[in-house]
Amino acid sequence: MRLLCVEDNSTLRKMIDLMLASTGIDVDFAQNGQEAVEAYQVNEYDAVVMDMEMPVMSGLRAAREIRQMEDGFHLGYTPILFLTGHEGDDHVDLGFEAGGDGHLTKPFTSEALIGAIDSVLKTRHHDGLGQMLRAMR
Repeated sequence: MRLLCVEDNSTLRKMIDLMLASTGIDVDFAQNGQEAVEAYQVNEYDAVVMDMEMPVMSGLRAAREIRQMEDGFHLGYTPILFLTGHEGDDHVDLGFEAGGDGHLTKPFTSEALIGAIDSVLKTRHHDGLGQMLRAMR
C-alpha cells in the first residue's frame, strides 16, 4: 500500500512516519498542497492524508485539484483523509465539500490514524487497511 502524507509540520510528519512504520505502508511525504498535487501527478496512491491548512496551497485546494485530475483524466478515485486542529463541524463540512472522505482532529493516536485511514479506504470500495496489509504479506 502506498500513502501520500501532506503535512507542513515537520515534527508531525516524523510522528506519522513512526506511527505507520509498523504497518509496512510505503509513505511519501509532501510539505504543502502544491507538492501534493505534483506528487499525485507522477505517482499512484491508495490514499492521501492531508492537513487542511498549509502555506503555499491549502489541503482543501489541493484536494479539489486532485479530484479535477481524476475526473479530467478518468483516473481511479483516491480517498483523502483530512487532518485539522479544528474540531468544529464547519471544518468537517469544508473537507467533504472539497472532495475529502474523512476527517481526523489533531492531536491523534496511532490507533486513531490507522483507524481513520482504514475507514476512508472502506468508504471507497476498498477492502480496508487490514485486508490490504494481509494481502501484502
